[in-house]
Order: sequence, then C-alpha cells, then structure tokens
Amino acid sequence: MKKISADQPLSAVNIKFTKGMDFSEHEGEIIPVYLQSLDRNVSMVVTTADSEAKKAGTDGMFAVCSSACGVKLQAALAKDMNIDL
Repeated sequence: MKKISADQPLSAVNIKFTKGMDFSEHEGEIIPVYLQSLDRNVSMVVTTADSEAKKAGTDGMFAVCSSACGVKLQAALAKDMNIDL
C-alpha cells in the first residue's frame, strides 16, 4: 500500500472476474477499486482483450511492491469478496 518507485521491481496479484462482470470499457486503464477491509482504494489494471495476460486468463492486475504486500492484498480481496483466492 505504498508508492512504488520507477526503478523498483514489482509483482502483481492477478485476478479473473466473476461471470457477468464486464470492465471492457476500461480495457488498458488503471481504475480504483475500493476495498472495505482496507478502507481505501487500490489501483487495478484492466487487461486488454489482445494482451498476453488476458490470453492467460487474467482480467485484472494489482501491482504490489513485494510478495508480502501481495499476500496482504489477496487476503483483503478474499475478505471483501467472501471468496478463497
């Protein structure tokens, strides 16, 4: 949940949208997603239809600065969505 500098390596938490969720009007954009358990917005990249990520089954990506941050974000996503990731 901190700012990632331009020269810092990063990881991503990849997600697949549930059936019926359509973010196609936001393809290639970074959009805010409010997570109630963190009481804040986190930025999500919406993959484009022709991207390698989309072909691999990823609909959205959250950039994180470390694997520890990724685990924390996955836990928040699971809690807010009431799902297991």
